[in-house]
Amino acid sequence: MILILSKVYTMLAQILTRWEMHRTQSDYEDMFTLKVFIFQFVNFYSSPVYIAFFKGRYWCLIELAQELLIIMVGKQIINNVQELVMKLKAWWQRRSFRKGQDEEKKQEVPPWEQDYQLLVCEGLFDEYLEMVLQFGFITVFVAACPLAPFFALVNNWVEIRLDAHKFVSEYRRPVAEQAQDIGIWFQILQLITHIAVVANAFLIAFTSSFLPRAYYRFTRDSSLHGFTNFTLANSPTVFTAIQNSTCKYPDIRDDHGKYRPEYFELLAVRLGFVIVFEHVVFTVSRFIDALIPDVPEEVQIKVKRERYMAKEALAENQKVNGKNEWKCTFETGAGGLCTVL
Repeated sequence: MILILSKVYTMLAQILTRWEMHRTQSDYEDMFTLKVFIFQFVNFYSSPVYIAFFKGRYWCLIELAQELLIIMVGKQIINNVQELVMKLKAWWQRRSFRKGQDEEKKQEVPPWEQDYQLLVCEGLFDEYLEMVLQFGFITVFVAACPLAPFFALVNNWVEIRLDAHKFVSEYRRPVAEQAQDIGIWFQILQLITHIAVVANAFLIAFTSSFLPRAYYRFTRDSSLHGFTNFTLANSPTVFTAIQNSTCKYPDIRDDHGKYRPEYFELLAVRLGFVIVFEHVVFTVSRFIDALIPDVPEEVQIKVKRERYMAKEALAENQKVNGKNEWKCTFETGAGGLCTVL
């Protein structure tokens, strides 16, 4: 269902972007990319977000990890299988072109006609989208599923060879287009990075049992003896009187159903952890961003050298042209012909 909705959302984004009637092709591509990303984000991440933050209030990390592995690994397997479908499509297209030709004509087909039988390259949009969604899986929910980056690495090892064979052997050579950068994809990656920091902070603070265990260890018992009973609340006395039985449920409440003081203390610890965590991570990321230049020093030196050589060539050209103009004026004034060396 997720893959079917993915195709539907892509078509819907294309229709909506056409209705907007953008002035330039770059504006159209940026808005189309943004719409597709928003639709795909809701399509692929709605289920993990629901399990992580809304389905249960206590410790759903195992179920969240299972959901992530099913969606991410399943998507990777299906995408790699689709690469094999492209091979069959390319073979069928070559067969269709060759149908009706005799053996002698087949042997005399020049290479450029053979290349015309290959599939048309439809750009790198799908490749970018796949990598961005994968980046979201391994960053937004990495606290719940530490194995996600490993599966992404294995998938990239396989896919890089499949894509190389696809672009070299099955697609026609694409027409080169000049581009300043990767467009709006860079801003989308930055947005995912910021979302990942906040999401992991809330996962650790509210979804996992890390902070409740730490709170109980420092306030009650360092051996965590009785921690399970600490996280369970007794059913209200009214329910016990009516049903003539008692039960426990995961929450920090008293027998009357009201929150105990420990709940508010733990809530303050959780909110404080979220604030400290995201401030530390953002500070470290900004420091690393400032420490590593966008352009390597070696490239900067080469660019400066090319600019210097261009200025020297321009100055030499102006110097030579100045001499030629002076000689032309002198000989013309003397009644002779203008000679340019």
